[in-house]
Amino acid sequence: MKYVDPATAGEPPAIVQSVAALRMMARAHETVNHAELTLIESIIDNGWTWERLGSVYGDRSKQAMQQHYKRRGGERNWRERPSGPDSRAAVREAMERVILNFRATDEALTNTMSDAVWNERDPEQEAQRRRSPIARLTDSAEELVQLVTNRVHTEVDATTVEGKRTLIDKMIAGIEQHRDTLDETIAELRRRRAELDGPPE
Repeated sequence: MKYVDPATAGEPPAIVQSVAALRMMARAHETVNHAELTLIESIIDNGWTWERLGSVYGDRSKQAMQQHYKRRGGERNWRERPSGPDSRAAVREAMERVILNFRATDEALTNTMSDAVWNERDPEQEAQRRRSPIARLTDSAEELVQLVTNRVHTEVDATTVEGKRTLIDKMIAGIEQHRDTLDETIAELRRRRAELDGPPE
């Protein structure tokens, strides 16, 4: 059964798809914003002045750079330099989150665009394309990649046992569906190969 978002239930498909894409934008913005703050804090922690950072980051003055940091949600004041471990781990984690988020967003947006009513393919051409077992396998592989990539986000929300169970069930169902498509593709290609070989003499 396909999941229906209660927030957009009953809305036209174009609205449902646009809301889904907008939510991706919000999550991507949040991830990038966190990474920007982490990078700024790491650079200041390592002895750079606001003047020096501002000059290489948007040609900003000291005050403009500090205001930019605070507008992004920064709360540190650096009255005293941190005495704890360096920030390399935090920077690495932030950048990994950005990369994973971009990958997930790219996959999700690609899928959304391919299915969106405001980007519909010609029905006859699409039907013709889907007759190809390779096209069906490609579509199935893309859906599986999207499922696995989006796990990065869904695992964050799956804090309860029931949530984790649902996530695992979705992963199993997606992998099984791809396996079935793969088996069908192999069978179809073998049939076509047999036709090319012709009946034995």
